[in-house]
Amino acid sequence: MCNYRKNDKCPPWELKASEMTHDNIKKTVYYDNAVIKLYNIPIFYFPKLSHPDPSVDRRSGFLVPSFSDSKNLGSNIRIPYFWAIDEDKDLTINNQLFVSEHPLFVGEYRQAFNKSGLNLNFGFTEGYKKTSLSKKPGDKSHIFLNFFKDFNNYEGINDNLEINLQYVSDKKYLKLYKIDSNLINYETETLENTFNYSRINNEDDSFFSIDVSAYRTLADSYNDKYEFILPEINYEKQLFSNKFGYGNLSSNLKVENYDTNKYKKFLINKFDWNIDNPFSENIFNGKILSTIKNINYETDNVGDFKPETTNELFGAIGYLASLDLYKKNENGTNHILTPKLMLKYAPNFMRKEEGDTILSGKNLFSLDRLQSDQNFEGGTNLTVGLEYEIENDGSIASFTIGQIINEKKNNKNMPDTLSLDKRFSDVVGNLNYKVDGKFSLNYDYSLNQNFKETNLNDLSMSYNNDNLNFNLNFLEEERLVKNEYLKTSVEYKKGDNSIFTFSNKRNLITNSAEFYNLSYEYLNDCLRAGLFYRREFYNDSELEPENSLMFKITLSSFGSLNSPSFNQ
Repeated sequence: MCNYRKNDKCPPWELKASEMTHDNIKKTVYYDNAVIKLYNIPIFYFPKLSHPDPSVDRRSGFLVPSFSDSKNLGSNIRIPYFWAIDEDKDLTINNQLFVSEHPLFVGEYRQAFNKSGLNLNFGFTEGYKKTSLSKKPGDKSHIFLNFFKDFNNYEGINDNLEINLQYVSDKKYLKLYKIDSNLINYETETLENTFNYSRINNEDDSFFSIDVSAYRTLADSYNDKYEFILPEINYEKQLFSNKFGYGNLSSNLKVENYDTNKYKKFLINKFDWNIDNPFSENIFNGKILSTIKNINYETDNVGDFKPETTNELFGAIGYLASLDLYKKNENGTNHILTPKLMLKYAPNFMRKEEGDTILSGKNLFSLDRLQSDQNFEGGTNLTVGLEYEIENDGSIASFTIGQIINEKKNNKNMPDTLSLDKRFSDVVGNLNYKVDGKFSLNYDYSLNQNFKETNLNDLSMSYNNDNLNFNLNFLEEERLVKNEYLKTSVEYKKGDNSIFTFSNKRNLITNSAEFYNLSYEYLNDCLRAGLFYRREFYNDSELEPENSLMFKITLSSFGSLNSPSFNQ
């Protein structure tokens, strides 16, 4: 039975039985004809029930079952079993039994080692009993594995190893059975099989990593679903940091196979040399930026790349200047205005860039704004912009704006999304506003050079206090492909005992929703009970849209009880 406050008419929940015994040797409490009552109303009955007494930390045994109903698979019950194999390892079996379909067997194994850990999740089902054109026959299964190890053998040196394996036999399997755990999310669109080893050496300021990866997409929009990286090796080292500035060397070797017969082998060496305030007598802040990139590659069936082994050399130099102007009012408000200017020169030679790099306030004052490391932005240009910040009594507002003026226009090798193919780039920037850690607003924008059209409106807003958590995300993008959606989430607490939540994602172009989540929960020190409604929309012949309504109770120190979810 749960403790309760004096003004409660009865305990929030209690467990009664016709007979109850306590085995001191086994440290177990046994019940006959057990009834769980919620505010004196019986809600569940168990002919036999047992659980460890409070002196037991963990023990093997059945966990609380749950009921649900799916429009695609029908009614089912989950009967989880926890097996405490040893102090450092355990296994949870979470089988799902369906009324009209074959059962789903799911297990999750966890083991802790010295500075390392293993987590393995696996499942199997024979699939549909009754098949059709949309419900195809065949077994379905999955295996997800994560292993990590932190070596830390030497002072100042940190070695890490991580292995991830992800496999599903059918691309609809995760969403169909709502497979979900710490390793799996049924909304996953890409499976990743990776081997990663990295070393951080603080003694000589170096970093080394090696990755071997295989990716598989579950989306229908791709003709080829596999991509392999065998391998990718990175090395970075700070060569010097003194009165002559600071220099960094980085090398990247990457071998990639994708779209069945496309191969790329790249070895990229890059040297960056930056000097802060080379002219110390100036009143403004100045920085000399320089970079040299050596690209060696061999490709097969890849457009815009030479088929033979090729060596290319790129470079750029620039000067970034800024001036901080301060003003402090009598009321304590601080104003900081920072005009910025960067002059950059680089040889015009560059390969046609097919990436989807977007010009933003984050890369506006960079020597190379391309997302791809296998190319380099050429050309001479001038970047102008400013930053403005106001700070007053816990609130901070900042605004940035900038534009790039190119020496030449109609650079056909530049991607349209970057807007550097024109004489004047888009006008880009950011607006940010925060108040007392409760309210925050962030707005990224991109205006066409004529100031009449917007290419990007990315707005995120949140408000959080003791009773209300509100989040809103709006994206409107007019690039090569138009994209527009709205995401909202609300959590409202009424007093100490009630929580209302709502979340939604809507595609504003098609005027269609992807999902709705709506719930109401009552909670106190001893229980949490509520109604949960979810509507999902799938554009797939095998997965039908679902409306589900479920009642769930979580009893402190006991577990969770779910009613069957009702579907329309």
